[in-house]
Amino acid sequence: MDDGSTDNSLKLAKAFASEDARFKCFTRPSELPKGANSCRNFGVEKCRGSHLLFLDADDLLSSKCLELRECKIRNEDLVVFSTAHFTGDIKDGFPFFSNLDLDLTSIEYRNMFLDYVIPWHGSSGIWSKRFFVEIGGFDPELLRFQDVDLHVRALNAKGISLKLDYSDGFTSFYRKSLYHQKVTLEKRRFILNQGMLYASKMKRELDSKDYRWLEGLFVYLLFRFEEVFDQKDLQKIQEWCDLTGGEKDVAFSSEFIFMMKMYKSILTKPNRLRKYASYFLYRKYGKNKYN
Repeated sequence: MDDGSTDNSLKLAKAFASEDARFKCFTRPSELPKGANSCRNFGVEKCRGSHLLFLDADDLLSSKCLELRECKIRNEDLVVFSTAHFTGDIKDGFPFFSNLDLDLTSIEYRNMFLDYVIPWHGSSGIWSKRFFVEIGGFDPELLRFQDVDLHVRALNAKGISLKLDYSDGFTSFYRKSLYHQKVTLEKRRFILNQGMLYASKMKRELDSKDYRWLEGLFVYLLFRFEEVFDQKDLQKIQEWCDLTGGEKDVAFSSEFIFMMKMYKSILTKPNRLRKYASYFLYRKYGKNKYN
């Protein structure tokens, strides 16, 4: 799917597709907003198969991925398989999420995504095309956090048929490149804005009792991007969470409420060591049961 490229990539893709009929090359219609999500959704419209697998350009599938996964699919809406992190050679890959409990409910997995404890990668799943379309596909307005948003809506769907099967080992590989590790201040602000946009969307779509699970996301945004995090951002989060005192505060963990208050009154200057230490302590001593 070409998203309006200005180099020679479209010509190369068309030449490749002309040599192998299994591949199709399309261009995003001009009336659709630019971005990966629009391209993915348009690609699904053009898809003639019954199931979907999403793969970013820098990630990999094992040579037998499709064969192994296809054998495990029955009538599920979403089947999740094992994915590895890697930086250089896939032989040195390690689990995307270590020691994941494969027997949780769909709501428990949803709560993990909401809390920004991501249990599996975007390439881990095989989706029923029918189900993907039913839940609305990817949100074109989100340029980041789109995989999290998609999974939250999917796992929140009533009666979803979900299965996790890790019996064949790693069948996809997520590349952890230097691009993910080197983030400019401008890019940090962009990602933070996208996180706030996603949180605002969840505020509209989630029940109040479920919104509390976003506290892990808020802590991530606060400490991961504190170089560009300002008081306006803090005020928005406090308003969304209704952290104004009184009984409503009990919906959120005491660790989260304490960290929010501490950030406003004490943690006023960015410090990398403190940032990572604070986030680690929250994860270690905060809530860790997704039910």
